[in-house]
Amino acid sequence: MEDFTELTIEILKEYLNKTETKYSTAQKRLCFAKIKRIYRRVKLGYDFGGIKICSDKMIIVEGNHRYIAYLLAEIEIEFITWISSHCDVSKLFRHIEIDEVNDWDYNNTYDRKYCSDDFLINCTKRNIK
Repeated sequence: MEDFTELTIEILKEYLNKTETKYSTAQKRLCFAKIKRIYRRVKLGYDFGGIKICSDKMIIVEGNHRYIAYLLAEIEIEFITWISSHCDVSKLFRHIEIDEVNDWDYNNTYDRKYCSDDFLINCTKRNIK
């Protein structure tokens, strides 16, 4: 298993401010707690699937938190071509707000299960070199 540094809000913000990403987002905000959890789990070898993108607009359609976590973890990303809404407006990740206070998974009854690692027993692991 690969050693890694735990993700902090400072590391995330610095990364977003300094990194030109291939795809942008239509989101106005992302949740730090979600990105941090996904990043840790990806570094432990778990795979959470591809990212849906609209290649016409070069935006993430589904998987914004995973996209950032995957980039930070420096893993290969599977992109799935999709369509976006005609009203989706592209924003650079450096221009969106990061919610440092609220855990969106915890605040959503269905997604609360992702706060614990218990669900990982049903997840696929990547081959880690």
